[in-house]
Amino acid sequence: MTHESASQADNPHELLAAVRDLTRQVRVAQRGTWFPLLVFATITLLAIPVYRYAPYLDLFDTCRSRGDQTVCAAPNPAELGYWTVALVLAYAVIAGFYVRQSRRRGVGTPVLPYVVVGVALAVLMAAVSIWLTFHPLLPVPADPFAVEPADIEVGPAAWLVNGLASPMAVIALALLVLAWVERHWALLAYSIVFLATVMVIGGQVIHTTSRWFFLPHLLVPAAMLLLGAAAFAVFRPTTEVRA
Repeated sequence: MTHESASQADNPHELLAAVRDLTRQVRVAQRGTWFPLLVFATITLLAIPVYRYAPYLDLFDTCRSRGDQTVCAAPNPAELGYWTVALVLAYAVIAGFYVRQSRRRGVGTPVLPYVVVGVALAVLMAAVSIWLTFHPLLPVPADPFAVEPADIEVGPAAWLVNGLASPMAVIALALLVLAWVERHWALLAYSIVFLATVMVIGGQVIHTTSRWFFLPHLLVPAAMLLLGAAAFAVFRPTTEVRA
């Protein structure tokens, strides 16, 4: 009699432990962290020819010329257009990957919040970039040809807003959402480091006349994304869900 009572008392605890273990297995089976990182690395590398060879489209009439020099107060709309389209397409590809993975494994993946937030951030990035063109947070010199970029003081607020409106920061913020969706602590740590890195790189002023001056801003994040994709692919769990 005593033994049966003890067993009945232990059953709820065993059931709760089994549910928690099954929940953990489902979360692990849902993860496909390596694929989004690989997609983002790909579109970052594909941006290189756009930055280098796309002509500047002065859609907002911010360029001023003197002799053979031209100074533009806004980013190239071709680059902004590339990132907006590339990010939206990237999230469509990522969503398709997770849906296919769910069907193959028989486990649903709550990827919709991540995709929605990612697309919203891409559109918001474009909107903020255009808004900053007409409402710049940085001081606008009366004579842009007489001022060196290093002479312009950038306040913390301007640095933060301009940094968070960059494509790399948008990718990092979306990865934070993915870490929450997948309950992935390793991805959370990676996303925080990635965001901090791209914010620091984005705030650096490069003094050079080379047409390839932008390479560090793209190659460093692309390398981090590729290494992250490789690491998450190699160390991804192989746990199967047991009902």
